[in-house]
Amino acid sequence: MKSSQIKVSELGEKQLIERIIQKSKSCSIYKPSDFNDFDDKTSIGDDSALTNVNIDDNSYLVSSSDMLIQSSHFPKAMTHFQMGYKSVVVNVSDLASMGAENIGFLLNLAIPKDTLLDDFDELVCGVIQACDNYNIPLIGGDTNEASEIIISGTAIGQVDKERALMKYGFEIGDLLCISGELAYAALGFELLKLIEENPKSKEIIEKIKSIDSTLIDLAILKALKPEAKYKEGHILRDYNTNNNRITATDITDGLASELYEILSYDKKHSQSDKIDNDSNSDNTYEKGIRIYEDKLPVEDEFKEIANSLGLNYLDLFLHVGEDFELLFTINKELKDKLSSDMNYYVIGEITEGNTVEIVLSNGSIKKISSRGYEHLK
Repeated sequence: MKSSQIKVSELGEKQLIERIIQKSKSCSIYKPSDFNDFDDKTSIGDDSALTNVNIDDNSYLVSSSDMLIQSSHFPKAMTHFQMGYKSVVVNVSDLASMGAENIGFLLNLAIPKDTLLDDFDELVCGVIQACDNYNIPLIGGDTNEASEIIISGTAIGQVDKERALMKYGFEIGDLLCISGELAYAALGFELLKLIEENPKSKEIIEKIKSIDSTLIDLAILKALKPEAKYKEGHILRDYNTNNNRITATDITDGLASELYEILSYDKKHSQSDKIDNDSNSDNTYEKGIRIYEDKLPVEDEFKEIANSLGLNYLDLFLHVGEDFELLFTINKELKDKLSSDMNYYVIGEITEGNTVEIVLSNGSIKKISSRGYEHLK
C-alpha cells in the first residue's frame, strides 16, 4: 500500500514515535552529533532526554511552552508542514525575547487516528526544519489521539542572569522599539478568510494585487509561516547591562496588548522592589507609553489595501498580533550603537502619566485600547 493511503492508526503510537525519530534524521540538514548538548545515542527514544548542560550559578535555565489547536491557530490554507514549523517558532520566539540560547525542543502531538501518514510525516518535517533553522534539536515528546491536531511544544534554553531580557525595568525617557514591520500577518489572515468565505474573492484579490502584489504574497506568507527573531534577541541580550538596561517581549497577541502587558509587569515589580527595600514612598506608578502614528513602519500601499478591504490599518497594526517581532525598550544612548548591529524601528517612548496613547498624524492624542487576542474569551 502506498504511504499516501496509510493512516496513522495502522501504525500505532510506538511506531509513530520511531518514525519521528527517523524523520529527525532524514528531514534534518544536521546530524544529531552536530548538537553538542544532546546525547542522542543514549537518550532518544528512552523515557527522558539527556542533555549535556552546564548551568552554573550565573545562568538561568529558560523554558517556554505553547499549545496550538488546529481550529484556533491554523488557517485552513496552512499545510501540515507549516503547522509543525509554527509550533517551534512560537516557543523559540519566547526564548528569543529573553535572549536565551536554545538547548532543546520537546514535541507533544495529538492527532486524529484517520490522519494520513504522509500528512503526519509532513508535519514532523516542518518541526525538524524549524529546529534546524533555530539551532534547537528535537530531544523528545509524546503522541496521543485527538479529534483535531493539537501541538504542544516546549523549548528549553539558557541565559546569563545579568543579561536576561525581562518585560520590566524601563525608565521614563527610554525609547520604545520594534524589531520589524507589524500587521502583515494580520492582513494575511484577513486575505485567507476572504478566500475561504467570499465567492468573489478572486476578483477582489486581483483588484488589490494591482496595488502591490508582492505585499499581498508577503502578508499571506507571514500568516502561514511566521519566523522568530532569534538573532535579534541575542543582539539585544549582548547589549543589555546594568548601565544600559534593555527590556523586551515578543508580539504575539497584538502590539496594544503587549504595551499594557509590559506596563503591568513593570508596575508590579516596581511596587515589589519598594516593599523589599522597605521604602516609605507611596505606591504611585507614573510610567506610561506614547507611540506616534508617523513613526509606525507602514507603507502607503498597505494602508490602501487595508482600506480597499474595509479595514482600519491601525486596528491591524495594534490589535491582531501573530507577528513574532520583538517589542523592546532602550535608553537613548544605545540608539546609534544598536543600529549598527540590527534593523529596528523607534515608534515611541516611555512617558509619565500611566497611560498608553498614540499621537495621530493630525496631531490629536488618543488612548489606545488594550484589546488583543486572548484565549478563553
